[in-house]
Amino acid sequence: MSKRTVFTTITPLPSGISRETVLQTLHDHLEMIDLNPSHEDRHMIKPPPEASPEEYHCQWYQITDKVSYLPSGMVTGKVRIKACFHDLAMGLQTHVYAPMGLDIKEKWTVGGNLPNEPVQPVEIGVGAPITGLYIREDVEMRCNFLMTRFVRSTLKDSLKTLVARLVVKSQLQEAVAANQRLTYDSTQYSPPVSPPLSPPLGSPGISPPGSAPLNMTFRPEWAQPGMKQRISLPPIPTYNPADYGRVAVSEMDNTQKKWGTPPPSQGGVAELP
Repeated sequence: MSKRTVFTTITPLPSGISRETVLQTLHDHLEMIDLNPSHEDRHMIKPPPEASPEEYHCQWYQITDKVSYLPSGMVTGKVRIKACFHDLAMGLQTHVYAPMGLDIKEKWTVGGNLPNEPVQPVEIGVGAPITGLYIREDVEMRCNFLMTRFVRSTLKDSLKTLVARLVVKSQLQEAVAANQRLTYDSTQYSPPVSPPLSPPLGSPGISPPGSAPLNMTFRPEWAQPGMKQRISLPPIPTYNPADYGRVAVSEMDNTQKKWGTPPPSQGGVAELP
């Protein structure tokens, strides 16, 4: 007679482990198989005839499992099981077909929240932490009722070791990623731009305290003394002889200017001093 057994295990994750690091390990099927201490060998196979239509498109493996029939490994044996792996958005789903009618379905999920994420309501009665990330294992097992206690105890011990190894592996991956971010890359390093130093007190253009400010009017190279350049000017308005000798007031700075020799009536080219 077959008996159905269901149990859930919650394992809190240490701070500093990201959700992506744990999911990366869960989605690595070979890594998950090798982390289980009871597995000795594995290789990929085609879907077996007993696979359901949904499981037919999953990834299948044949695993050699080591079983201890008595405490302390006094009597051991080996069995071959078939397992399918199906990746989920937040975890992994597996289905194991073992001899003697043993059927095990497992679902691994990463729950909880990070420090910079809002706290989500947790399920009551499973022992999930209110804050922080955790790994949840949901196991559904069907086997002969005479073997239920032995299989459940063996399975829990294996899963406990697997999770402990998974946590340590995630911590090592986080440490490697942190070191890579801190690695000095000379090709991408650019020294900070420091402000220019002030020129010495006696430098040209700098007047000592208490003295009159120096004339620091900037002149382009072509406007220096001794250099001339011809530039085009806009047309000059027509000159009225009757205005000769009058004083005009500038609208810009209210300074007075004296008109001298009448300028030409047409625009032309002026020569700079």
